[in-house]
Amino acid sequence: MIFLTVGTQFPFDRLVKTIDQLFDEGVMDDEVFGQIGDTTYRPRNFAAVASLEKQAFDERFRAARAIISHAGMGAITMALDHGKPLLVLPRQRRHREVVNNHQRELAERFAALGHILVARDETQLRAKVGQLGSFVPRPREAQPELVARKIRQFLETLRDARGAS
Repeated sequence: MIFLTVGTQFPFDRLVKTIDQLFDEGVMDDEVFGQIGDTTYRPRNFAAVASLEKQAFDERFRAARAIISHAGMGAITMALDHGKPLLVLPRQRRHREVVNNHQRELAERFAALGHILVARDETQLRAKVGQLGSFVPRPREAQPELVARKIRQFLETLRDARGAS
């Protein structure tokens, strides 16, 4: 089963409609269950609910062989924590799905590290769905020394700025 989630705050009809159309086009034949937000669009080809309680969400997530989602930090982190293949379609400002393109930037960074698959638009989503079966996400590695160094650099920048004024 593939778990489709659009997050908890807003619907993401562009993603849900595209997944629904992939069934009509014969591109998608896996079982899909979606958590699609409060929307008027109802998929014809897979079961979906507006929202799930946390326990039910977690169960669906764990049971899924792969995840398709918006590019929210929560979905990315959860997929990495569970070693799940994740395909994201970032929400875009030009479609009035978000106020800025932070999801695109986040998705590109995680994709460059080999953690997730990114579709930049609906056409790429069609092509990348087939990769979910063979994609193995690169595990995230903790880098506490790097984090400590960046914090130190930031604090030194603050200290130097105070000394200059």
